[in-house]
Amino acid sequence: MLAHSWAAAGFRGAFTLLLTFAIAWDVRHRRIPNALVIATISLGIAFALSSLGAKRGAVVAAEGMAVGLALWLPWWWFGMMGAGDVKFFAAAAAWLGPRGALSATLVTALLGGVLGIGWVLARKLVRMDAGGANTIAANERAGDRASIVTLPYGVAMALGLGVAAWIPLIR
Repeated sequence: MLAHSWAAAGFRGAFTLLLTFAIAWDVRHRRIPNALVIATISLGIAFALSSLGAKRGAVVAAEGMAVGLALWLPWWWFGMMGAGDVKFFAAAAAWLGPRGALSATLVTALLGGVLGIGWVLARKLVRMDAGGANTIAANERAGDRASIVTLPYGVAMALGLGVAAWIPLIR
């Protein structure tokens, strides 16, 4: 229905903007706010309904959310990921459907691994800087570990979702 219309382009732009907001918020605050999750799920369902019709769109959006939630919820249960990341991924999966959610999960896991390695290397390099008082090592000694140790995994999730949405070959 909306496959090649201006409305579809608008929805895709909105999805990309929501992903960008999630990245910025997660990097700055290490959380993804519920307001962003609600906006993402609302527009995702609207996109699915308008592009696939009411019945099929509702099924695809629900299946996408269920797959996204099922794949990431265990990581939250084990304390390895924040609930905001999980909720955001599930909300964004409404845009992609179940196959897109699987593709986004694969890309997210790969990007998350790269992000994690980069995060560890960056921490090691900053620790090697013995001259500055404003280093990660100095902040850790001061007891400010929580804001430093946490990895903004919402970045990998948003990028994985974006790749799955914009590159249809991986779907």
